[in-house]
Amino acid sequence: MTQPGLTDAEVSRFKTFGYHVMKQVFSAEERATIRREFDFMLAEQYGPSAYDGSKRHWTMMMDEDTPFFASLLEDPRFLTVARQLYGDDVVGIGIDANRYTGDTHWHRDTSTVHQYGVKFAFYLQPVAADTGALRVIPGMHRLPDDDSFREGVRALELEEVPCTSLPSEPGDVVAFDLRLWHASHGGSTDRRMCTVVYYANPKTEEELTALRNQGEGNVRAGLRNFEPKRQYLYSKSWMSNPHGSPVRRAWIDRLTEVGYFEAPGVVEA
Repeated sequence: MTQPGLTDAEVSRFKTFGYHVMKQVFSAEERATIRREFDFMLAEQYGPSAYDGSKRHWTMMMDEDTPFFASLLEDPRFLTVARQLYGDDVVGIGIDANRYTGDTHWHRDTSTVHQYGVKFAFYLQPVAADTGALRVIPGMHRLPDDDSFREGVRALELEEVPCTSLPSEPGDVVAFDLRLWHASHGGSTDRRMCTVVYYANPKTEEELTALRNQGEGNVRAGLRNFEPKRQYLYSKSWMSNPHGSPVRRAWIDRLTEVGYFEAPGVVEA
């Protein structure tokens, strides 16, 4: 069995360009489990016939009713890579599932370059350049916060922006820095994508403030925008760390220390 993790050359390439495609991370059996848990939880959150293609559906996948998904934050195939890229003290943040429709405009997955980390994205169907594959602008995770760039890139048609497309097959995983500018074009009316997210452990006052504010931002981006039945990010069960994981305990302690959990809706009331 191949040991989890990236080679030194792959780490260097990621830090330079901001992304890496991991081929066939999941076995056929695991892919079947992913589909089963995905279908169960999206139906649980929105109703079995609720998706009509008019609005994205989104939900967290962190608890024991989706046990395979819930295991992924501590799965060495993800955690080892996250630690290679952002340090052994990287913090596991979340796992989610999405049903998308159409294009996704150019954006970063953070409101400031002082709050960063890695997102691992995987799809339940093949995606290509014009059928919803992730498009990235290589190296732009190194760009400081820049309103003029944001305005310029969004003034163009999505497909006019010079970029790299990252085609993907079921079983592949696309890793990218949260600060990297990315989008997708031509997605189907039901593009199924899941993500596993880690944040770099903040070291400076700017990074501490940014992470503290990110809890509220995640509530706004997820719960308020997409309105799943579940109106919190982290359940009481997840916070109780029922399996006594020292890794999860360290994450909970650090996020508590910086105030990430304090915003309403972050933790189940």
